[in-house]
Amino acid sequence: MDVLVFRTNINTDERLHRAACRLCKLRAICRWSIDLEDVDCVLRIEAEALTEADVIRLLTRAGLQCDVLN
Repeated sequence: MDVLVFRTNINTDERLHRAACRLCKLRAICRWSIDLEDVDCVLRIEAEALTEADVIRLLTRAGLQCDVLN
């Protein structure tokens, strides 16, 4: 199981809903969460066979910003 961590602009209910609709469709994701209280709105994903590029592409297509957080 891989843990992927991202900085996002998911800081409103509307953006959270948009992200959730996309993330819930990916069967590779076991669990995900967004820390709305963190300044970076950190998205943490636990998944099998999912790359950082896959997540960035998915959320960018939804009109959201997403960058790998090191």
